[in-house]
Amino acid sequence: MDKKTQKEMFQNNIDKQASWLKKWRKKGIFWEKVMLVGAIGWMIVLPMVLGGYLGTYLDKHYAVENSTFSWTLTFIILGLFVAIYSVWKVFFYKK
Repeated sequence: MDKKTQKEMFQNNIDKQASWLKKWRKKGIFWEKVMLVGAIGWMIVLPMVLGGYLGTYLDKHYAVENSTFSWTLTFIILGLFVAIYSVWKVFFYKK
């Protein structure tokens, strides 16, 4: 191959990659997906962690002796239900 065809092939390859990159940047698909995963993560983790902290506080200050009842477990499960509901409400609920 001569230098001109190599140069043309290189330029065509660069143009193809640049057009692909422009298409993805224009749509913003990658960052939308990253943002969506981050939002879902926070919506699930935050209620459960807050429930765990609240339950731990209640277990330390208002513990019932000779009982197997755990406020921590109760509020973590409640936080899970709140998380599932909030994800459903934001992403799947249609008005």
